[in-house]
Amino acid sequence: MCGICGIVDHEGGLSGPLVQEMRDRLVHRGPDDAGIYLSADRRVALGHRRLSIIDLSPAGRQPLANEDGSVQVVFNGEIYNYRQLRQELERQGHVFRSHTDTEVLVHLYEEMGDDLLPRLEGQFALALWDEPRRRLLLARDHFGKKPLYYRLTPSGIAFASELKALLVDSRCPRRIDREAFFDYLTFQYVPEPRTIFEGIAKLPAGHALSLDVNGHHLAPYWSLSVPESRQEAGERVPTEALRRLLEQSVRSRLVADVPVGVFLSGGVDSSAIVATMASLGVGDIRTFSVGFADKDYDETDFAAEVAERFGTRHERIELAPSSAIELIPTIAAQFDEPLADQAAVPTYLMCREARRQVKVCLSGEGGDETFGGYPRYMLATEHAGYLDSVARGEKGFRQALSEPLAPLPDSYVARLGSFTHEEKRELLDESLWGALHRRRKSPYPHLEARFEEGARRDYLQRLQYVDLKTYLPDNLLVKVDRASMLASLEVRAPMLDPQLVRFGLALPRAAKISGEITKLALKMAFRDVLPARVLWRPKMGFSMPLEKWFQGDLENYTRQSLLDDLEPGVFRRQAVESLVARGWTSSPARALKVWTLLMYQEWRRAIL
Repeated sequence: MCGICGIVDHEGGLSGPLVQEMRDRLVHRGPDDAGIYLSADRRVALGHRRLSIIDLSPAGRQPLANEDGSVQVVFNGEIYNYRQLRQELERQGHVFRSHTDTEVLVHLYEEMGDDLLPRLEGQFALALWDEPRRRLLLARDHFGKKPLYYRLTPSGIAFASELKALLVDSRCPRRIDREAFFDYLTFQYVPEPRTIFEGIAKLPAGHALSLDVNGHHLAPYWSLSVPESRQEAGERVPTEALRRLLEQSVRSRLVADVPVGVFLSGGVDSSAIVATMASLGVGDIRTFSVGFADKDYDETDFAAEVAERFGTRHERIELAPSSAIELIPTIAAQFDEPLADQAAVPTYLMCREARRQVKVCLSGEGGDETFGGYPRYMLATEHAGYLDSVARGEKGFRQALSEPLAPLPDSYVARLGSFTHEEKRELLDESLWGALHRRRKSPYPHLEARFEEGARRDYLQRLQYVDLKTYLPDNLLVKVDRASMLASLEVRAPMLDPQLVRFGLALPRAAKISGEITKLALKMAFRDVLPARVLWRPKMGFSMPLEKWFQGDLENYTRQSLLDDLEPGVFRRQAVESLVARGWTSSPARALKVWTLLMYQEWRRAIL
């Protein structure tokens, strides 16, 4: 992985030192090398920090150009099909000076222009400058594994892999976008394309932005279609096809000139990845897991069983509450935006320890969304069965629902959110609440739009689609990218290969969830190689024992952080005091509300 940044200013006069400072704020993303391109007319500057994964030689230094220097690129990520693309380009007469995947981009752009983007298989954020056309192209991968932020200016644009690089420029405003803050309190993250700052946007996943002297244009180059189910529920689950697709995905993500490890949680996704690596003949597999002294939250025994089954070199890391207190300010500063996913703390600890042995790790992100792994999906199948029976007009149907059939997306928010709409009314200053409430026709417009996009599919597919378009790119992938890049570690997600995702979405409902068994198809595909105790156990999730830690080591730290420097005009002090005084440690849900406020306060203290 790498860090990229740049500025296009049609009026000229760009400062090389400014772009260099932006670039070097991303040193954690690329500690191995650095480079800058500054055009002769000082209207374009590109910066790059390099984490060397493929072609470790100086020939892979970026910015990287085509033969005559007319096309320049800075790139963060990996293109898994670059060898095939390179062969095509060499047959067309293009000359390569390195063995990197990055150099493929400039030559493919010469042949295809913006149409190169659908040809790319991988995880990436890129910026490509076309000097003859005076044109910039920015693009981000299908699911948003790699980040890209930008700020449009009166005379051009500034962009970077992380917000902190944009904030180096004194002209960049640091005004909090209160609507983004409003969403954060609900979802624990800021949904794209907004950021926590006014005037700065995230480039959405699967989108490209082009800019020239006539203006800019933002559009998707790829969209996630939700396919019709390929088979009826009674037919055989296509386990062989699933194994074959996962093998292809894992094989392509093993391409590296450095050691590759695996984050082994003890769940079925990461265990299936380890099993697949073993079946491909990978030797000396290094696996890493993080756990807790509290066995109710610890999955490392399952990870150890899988590691023993496949003979991996396994390391268990334990996170204590004292370590969490030390890491919280570091993580809040690194993430640039408030993020209340509590798994960010153990994820960073695991990345930091893994980096001592490897530069690349495979991880199981995307498996739950693709194959139906979240416990909330079980309720969706129950509701879907009820709706199917109603649609068929079955008489005398008396199926009882375990929970009321709430409308979407309200039921989704109730299960996944932090503060409800009414709780935010109590929490926020009256004038702020009134201003935000008046601006919106809906409490969560971005979520309603995603549910509408998937309206033609069944209840479960709609939830999967929404998660793949919101929770995954805005929360899970942000967490993994920032935590891993803080440790200068690259993480790859085999479960998020587009072909594999489409395959999983198209599976019939009963092949995803059967009773209380989630991800049935994936588990059936690996039932002959993975331990039964790992396959068929209930999902635990990756979280810290917050409600218990808040009763001990974290209690004083949290109270002090929340109450000593409460933001004026934003929170009602009485509401916050009440929140931390009335059983805030009594349940995970209440503890999560406090954690959401704590991470906002720590972020504000570190960034503003």
